[in-house]
Amino acid sequence: MKNALVTGAGGGLGRNICAEYLRRGYRVFGWDYKRSAATDELEEKYDGSLFLSAVDVGNYPSVEQAAAELSACTNSLDVIVNAAGILPPNSAMQLPDFDIDASLAVYNINSLGPLRVIKALLPLLKQGEDKLVIQISSEAGSMSSHMPHYVHRYDYCMSKAALNIQSIILQRYLKDDGIRVYLIHPGWMKTSMGGEQATLEPSVSAACIVGLFDGSNRPCDMYMDYDGTPRGW
Repeated sequence: MKNALVTGAGGGLGRNICAEYLRRGYRVFGWDYKRSAATDELEEKYDGSLFLSAVDVGNYPSVEQAAAELSACTNSLDVIVNAAGILPPNSAMQLPDFDIDASLAVYNINSLGPLRVIKALLPLLKQGEDKLVIQISSEAGSMSSHMPHYVHRYDYCMSKAALNIQSIILQRYLKDDGIRVYLIHPGWMKTSMGGEQATLEPSVSAACIVGLFDGSNRPCDMYMDYDGTPRGW
């Protein structure tokens, strides 16, 4: 049985990614700083295949402890999906009202969180069969395709751009171990972050994302939309 680790497992996209891997026969370890009724229901449905843990990816001791507990359950991971992310209300403010120092929390979760997770779980990932890292990024982090209507969201956009360059550096570092790193723009989804006016169900995005990589073939591009369409850096 293959093993997948998904952060942000309590959110709309993360929970659906967990569900998609479970449907495909994976054993899934879901990390989030809090539990929800929806994830509890999923754990009950897939008893023995889904294991949820309260983990704060913004705190390295929390990640280290969870990694140690995970190592007691398995000696390998096939895929890590870093789906944890935050978009605070302050992000909607334009520059005169924007709290710059509050941006540190966004960087801590969106940019440094994935790096903490990969660092802590790298020994398990090296022992996996698929050796795959999927980073949930955004079109907001693209320099070339950044939406022109953005005159705010400094913290969120900059944190995703930081995640993108982080992933390039990671890929260079990990390629000799056979590990592949990908960045995915998941689309504008109907989640607590995207809002009800969004056009895409998170279940559809999750199914497409998992389907892109669940097989022997790997996409040639590193940065892409949820449906595999390459995205400009």
